[in-house]
Amino acid sequence: MSALSDLLADPAAWKQQDALVDALAAELGLDDDSAAQIAETLADNEHARTTGLDHLWQLRERMSTAQSFAAMGDFDFHLATNVNTCSDELFRIYGYDPGAIDPSYTLFYEHVHPEDRETVRAAYQRSLATGAPYEMVERIRRTDGELRYLWTNGEVIRDADGKPVRMRGTSIDITERVLTEQARAEAALRLGDAGLRRRQASEINDNLVQGLTAAIYALELDDTERVGGYLRQTLAAASRMMTDLLEEQYDEHDDRALVRSAPASLDAGQETGHDKGPATGG
Repeated sequence: MSALSDLLADPAAWKQQDALVDALAAELGLDDDSAAQIAETLADNEHARTTGLDHLWQLRERMSTAQSFAAMGDFDFHLATNVNTCSDELFRIYGYDPGAIDPSYTLFYEHVHPEDRETVRAAYQRSLATGAPYEMVERIRRTDGELRYLWTNGEVIRDADGKPVRMRGTSIDITERVLTEQARAEAALRLGDAGLRRRQASEINDNLVQGLTAAIYALELDDTERVGGYLRQTLAAASRMMTDLLEEQYDEHDDRALVRSAPASLDAGQETGHDKGPATGG
């Protein structure tokens, strides 16, 4: 059971005002004034105690239900005493049964993805040093090994002397949203690649295939002048296409991609049946 549960279950403990105020503030997210008013009401009279207790349990139930639907949990770390509290949903987000472990910053930090730990640590330390709130997206590994994405925000609570005494905040499981966005980005990339391939195929057809086809027709008509013209146009188009492709993938001053390790051979593509040996006498 939590500290608040223990106190509320024992009416004799309701007169422990400081402990009750701390528990109310920590577990219900109340400010100190509101928590103090509720604690005072509980201590005043028996009827108010019963009514106040009912209201408190209803409030806790509504908060727990709302956090469950929102996949959101909250935490409150007491820096001096290391008496820390977390909502039931935060336990579930990390893969624990509510109340199954004693929550601590160190424990939750161990769940952070190794690549995100320095970012998390720096945000926490910066908030302690400056008093500024923080927010970030962090990756965690649940107890079952599943990777989850959390949007976490926190703030430092200081005492009258300005000394940090508490760190409290919320974590929202945004895994489904992140995975959906990643899937959309990957789909857009695939569509972009498919569009690029269609454009390149169309350019090859328009600039090379049609030019070579026209040259073949002209060759069949023994129009050598037009054959030469079509071939020159096709070679120029091929050169432009190569330039466009290289500009997309390489530095404009780096022509190493065009350097062959061995010279190209025009004979390599000829069919054996087209090779003619020397004539022999019969």
